[in-house]
Amino acid sequence: MIGRELSVGATLRNMSAATTNIISLDEYLHNPRYRHAEYISGEVVQLNVGTGGHSRVQGNLAYLINSHLKQTKQGSLYAELHCRLKIAGKVRFRLPDVAVISGPAIEGYYEGAPELCIEIRSPEDTTQSQIAKFDDYFANGCKLGWLILPDEEKILILRPGQSIQTAKPGERLECKELFPGLSIAVDEIFG
Repeated sequence: MIGRELSVGATLRNMSAATTNIISLDEYLHNPRYRHAEYISGEVVQLNVGTGGHSRVQGNLAYLINSHLKQTKQGSLYAELHCRLKIAGKVRFRLPDVAVISGPAIEGYYEGAPELCIEIRSPEDTTQSQIAKFDDYFANGCKLGWLILPDEEKILILRPGQSIQTAKPGERLECKELFPGLSIAVDEIFG
């Protein structure tokens, strides 16, 4: 059972006029209003709504990866899976746009980070803010991350402790160390 955190009510962020909710972990987990929000140190962080391009990329990725997983029985794919992470002793919930796990299917939230986490940058997101999410994923067991940049039609490939690589149309994304045989043409992701 997950412990409760002190609820201190809503506060106002000084740098923007946006309202920030400070709530208990129990409230976050059980209130349907927060299904599409992340939870960082007691704060509910609403995710930016993706555009049509974002949705198309997410659907293409889900189809391409899931087709491989079903054929090879190597794992399971999830969209916006609630991942319970620990950073500096505090609980965070992140929701990668696409998550791939090698183990059996799960119900509820996932403890830790999936082996492959994929984020798709929305127009309101910065690349740096998205890369920061991967720091959380890597600290909790993720082995590989793909940050999809739909407007630029390129993909940043992130691995813990390594420099960021880039894939663009005409190239392929490989994931053989985690899911042997998984190879995706970048063109198919943006098509």
